[in-house]
Amino acid sequence: MAAPGRQPPAAALVIAGGRGTRLWPLSRGGHPKPLFSLDGRETLLESTIRRLSPLIPAERTFVVAAADQTPRFRRTLRGLLPARNLIAEPVGRGTAVAIAYGAAVIRKRIGAATLAVLPADHHVHPAEGLRRTLARALRLARQRAAIVVIGVKPERAEPGYGYQEVGAAVDGGFAVRRFVEKPEARAAARMVRSGRFLWNAGMFVMTTATLEDELAAHAPDLADAFRRFASMPAVERARFYSRLNFDSFDRVVIEKSRRVLGVKARFRWYDVGSWDGLWAALRAGERNVFSGSVVALDCDGVLARADRRLMVLLGVEDLVAVDTGDAVLIARRSRSQELRRVFDELARRRLSRYL
Repeated sequence: MAAPGRQPPAAALVIAGGRGTRLWPLSRGGHPKPLFSLDGRETLLESTIRRLSPLIPAERTFVVAAADQTPRFRRTLRGLLPARNLIAEPVGRGTAVAIAYGAAVIRKRIGAATLAVLPADHHVHPAEGLRRTLARALRLARQRAAIVVIGVKPERAEPGYGYQEVGAAVDGGFAVRRFVEKPEARAAARMVRSGRFLWNAGMFVMTTATLEDELAAHAPDLADAFRRFASMPAVERARFYSRLNFDSFDRVVIEKSRRVLGVKARFRWYDVGSWDGLWAALRAGERNVFSGSVVALDCDGVLARADRRLMVLLGVEDLVAVDTGDAVLIARRSRSQELRRVFDELARRRLSRYL
């Protein structure tokens, strides 16, 4: 527990839920996207945790994941985090509920804390740049009793991302004038040209006290749940949890709060939760990214992953081609953010074996 008069210690809450629909057919119920590996050596989740140290030590780093996937996550986290730092979410209810639940467990375990909430499926480098950015965000969150978001300088006009408009400077950070979620392509291009907008990296830093205050202001029922979660018996908590119905943390709190500040990222950021993001993260200056037995002629801007069969591509561009043995995806890479439509259509057709 933090001593009286001292600033609450830093802790990390890594969100490892979600179905990974934008990486279908590779990401499915039995293969969650945080357990992907970009380099063949460690998963995205492991990389996320390792890059936090020494700023936030392992004993104060927690992972929240769906209960039905915890055996897979527990194997991955063995030796990396204390086993009790894997928090099992009874059922998926979106990021607002996951953050409230994870924060409640952390507060019960270590007392008041300053939380860095991070997705498990993003790729950033260098790690030192992330730690410097988080250190600034942690200070700002404590000093200003604010929710601090991290903004990344955009490399292109990406309509599939959220944006934040930079306002007046505040103690090494800035006031956020507004958020724009997934703008149309022309609007995204205008925002990037203006130089006033940053990509919203989906990272939040705040004290547990600030989180409780903002939930009370914008989602009173969730604030009540936050106060009750940690003391409930497991069976009662699972029943209670399943009745919660809230949107994302961005919608429930961030877009409504008047206590949001931002800091600019000192790192490069890739959302590898989509095929387009994976292409950007892996291409290392090249125009094409291939995995497996792929032969490509006169191709440009292509991400291709073959399974056991040979894949041949001729004269195509801006393409994703993925073969998993039982399913094949062919899609325009620039529209890979829309893959939720594919997931929904397969569900409508009752093709659950592919989900």
